[in-house]
Amino acid sequence: MLGILGGGLSGLVLASRLRDAEVLEAEPTPGGLCRSLTVEGFTFDPHGSHILYSKDANALAFYEDLLRDNVCRRRRNTKVFYKGRYVKYPFENGLADLPPEDNLACLLGFIEAYVARKAALGAKPTNFREWMYHRFGAGITEAYLLPYNEKIWKTSAQDMGIEWVDGRVPDPPLEDVIKSSLGFSTEGYTHQLNFVYPRVGGVECLIRGVLPRVPRIRPGFRVTSVRRHGGRWIVGDGSEEQEYEDLVSTIPIPDLIGAMGDAPADVRAAAAGLQHRSLVTVMVGIGRPNLNEFSWVYFPRPEDGRFNRISFPSNFSDSVSPEGTSSAVAEITCVLGDDVWSSPDEALVEHVVERADRLGVFRRGDVVLAKVARTRHAYVVFDRAHARNLRLVKAYAAKEGIRLLGRFGQFEYINTDQCILRGLALAEELQVAA
Repeated sequence: MLGILGGGLSGLVLASRLRDAEVLEAEPTPGGLCRSLTVEGFTFDPHGSHILYSKDANALAFYEDLLRDNVCRRRRNTKVFYKGRYVKYPFENGLADLPPEDNLACLLGFIEAYVARKAALGAKPTNFREWMYHRFGAGITEAYLLPYNEKIWKTSAQDMGIEWVDGRVPDPPLEDVIKSSLGFSTEGYTHQLNFVYPRVGGVECLIRGVLPRVPRIRPGFRVTSVRRHGGRWIVGDGSEEQEYEDLVSTIPIPDLIGAMGDAPADVRAAAAGLQHRSLVTVMVGIGRPNLNEFSWVYFPRPEDGRFNRISFPSNFSDSVSPEGTSSAVAEITCVLGDDVWSSPDEALVEHVVERADRLGVFRRGDVVLAKVARTRHAYVVFDRAHARNLRLVKAYAAKEGIRLLGRFGQFEYINTDQCILRGLALAEELQVAA
C-alpha cells in the first residue's frame, strides 16, 4: 500500500487515481488550503481567496468535472490601489490611470530598460530587486513592483532569487506598455483573465468532489515519525503507527525531515532553512449589495494598510453572500509568530475596517460580520538560499525513495491547477511503475 502524507488537494487528487493508497491527514477533516467557511449566509475561503484558472486544458477539464453545473464564469476585473486611484492590473497595463507625471516616468523607465536589455548593456540581474529594474525600469519598479513584493514576501527583494519569476510576474511586450500609457486597452497575464468559481460552497467544493474517489483516508493523524524498517515505511503520530510499502509526502518539507530521525545534519539544516510566509485573513460581510465590480485589489503602499490584497468573493459568485449584501477578504502576509500573527482578532478587524473606510473601499457602518483566520503555511519565499536548500532536500528524499508533491511538499510556488496536474502525473507514473 502507498502512504500519502497530507490530505490537501495534491494528496487527495493523487489518491483518487490509485486503488491501494491511504491518506494520513493531521486535521479532523481533509482539505489543506482548499477549505471554505460559511457563517450567517456568507461563504469565504479562509486561507486566501482562490480563483480557478489554468493554461492547461486538462486542469480546466478537471475543474469542470468536479463542479459541473455548480460554477460561475467570470472575467477578471482587478486593480492596483495607487495614490487614491484604481489602476488596471497588471500595473503596466494601466499606466494611463496614473497621474501624468507617474505615467511618463513608468513609460520612460520601461523603454530605457527594454533598450538596455536589447543592447546587452549592464550586468545580468543576480537578485529579484535587480531583476525588476532590469525588466521593468525604475518607474514601474518603484511605484508598484518593489513595494508590493516586499510587502507580500516580508523580505528584501535584494535577498530573493529570480528562479521563480517566469510565469509568476507578468512579462508584457513593449507595444502593450506604450499602448497602455496612451490609453489604449490592453490585457496582461491573460491566462488568468477568465476564471471559474463554485456558485455555492466556496473552493472547498474541489475537495468535496474528489473525496468520494479516495479509497482510504485517516483523519486526525499528525505525522511525527517516519522511519524505514524491514523494507517498509513506518509512520507514527505519537500514539499509533502505520506501515506502507511506499510513501508520498505532501506535508511541509521541514515537518517531513523533522520526523525523519536519521536525516543527516546538512539535510536537516537545509530543510530548516526553507522559508515561508504565513497569512492572516480578515473576512468581512457588508450589508449592502453591489459594493463594487472588482475581483480583487492590490495595495502595494505600506501607508495604505498592512493588507496586500482585498478580494471580493461576492463578485466571484452571486450565491456566496445573502441577498442584499457583499463580501470582502483582506489578506495580510506575516512571519509566523510576529506581531501580526499574534495580534488579537479584534485588533486585526479594526485595522482592516478603519483603513478600508478611510480609503473608500467599504464603509465601517456597512460591516455586518467579521471573522479572522490564520494560515501557518501560505507562501513559499524564494530567498537566495532556497534553490540550494531545496536541491539538497530533494536529493535526500529521492535517495530514500520518498516522492514529494504539492506546494509545501515540494516547496514551490504552485497554484491550484499545478497541484492537480502534478497529482495526476504522479498517479500515472506510479501506475506505470506498478
